[in-house]
Amino acid sequence: MSARLGDDISNKKTNGVGKDDATACKWAALSALIAFQDSAKQKGANAVVDLHSFYKRNAVKDPANFECHAGNIMAGVALKGTYAKTK
Repeated sequence: MSARLGDDISNKKTNGVGKDDATACKWAALSALIAFQDSAKQKGANAVVDLHSFYKRNAVKDPANFECHAGNIMAGVALKGTYAKTK
């Protein structure tokens, strides 16, 4: 990694109606990842590093899992990461 370009948080929610919790959570996580990708391009970064779950400002640094809260009508995921420029 040649440079770190700052931290950011993406907090995304999705409609949970008609979806099981796992599906709704995956959609919310995908939305958060897409938001990071779009922001990285705008900032001139080509990577997002140290990505972890950050729901209600509670950091969960698990490389395989993320925290999601799903209810009857909505599911939400918050991710925190650092924009970076790699060689």
